[in-house]
Amino acid sequence: MVKKAISWALVGAFTFAWWWVGHRWAYLNTEGNQWAGVFDFFTLLSAVVLVRGPRAAAAGMFGALVGTVRNFLPTLLWLALAVVVFRAVAMVLTGVANPVDHFTHAVVTAVLAGLITVLWYGAIANADDS
Repeated sequence: MVKKAISWALVGAFTFAWWWVGHRWAYLNTEGNQWAGVFDFFTLLSAVVLVRGPRAAAAGMFGALVGTVRNFLPTLLWLALAVVVFRAVAMVLTGVANPVDHFTHAVVTAVLAGLITVLWYGAIANADDS
């Protein structure tokens, strides 16, 4: 019961972090620099990867959380590649004034969406009674 309560408290904290980073952080969300939609999409993409992936072996109080994060870490590189290709295609179609800035924002957006998603997903997995 304590493990479940702590895990769900962590879900709440990680959910706040997800919301703040994706929708309130000025680096990603300023006038002319709105990345919330991309952040939301890469959250969904990360959740799909997590659901399809193997369950982490749980050992100890935070075993499932740590195992889920460890299993997901290699995926962060692939998320970064996906968002770079996304930005490159968008740049070819629409043009952009500062491509380095846009690529940097894109990678930060995708990696943080994936990282925060795996944290709350892992906390939910850790709350499992089995």
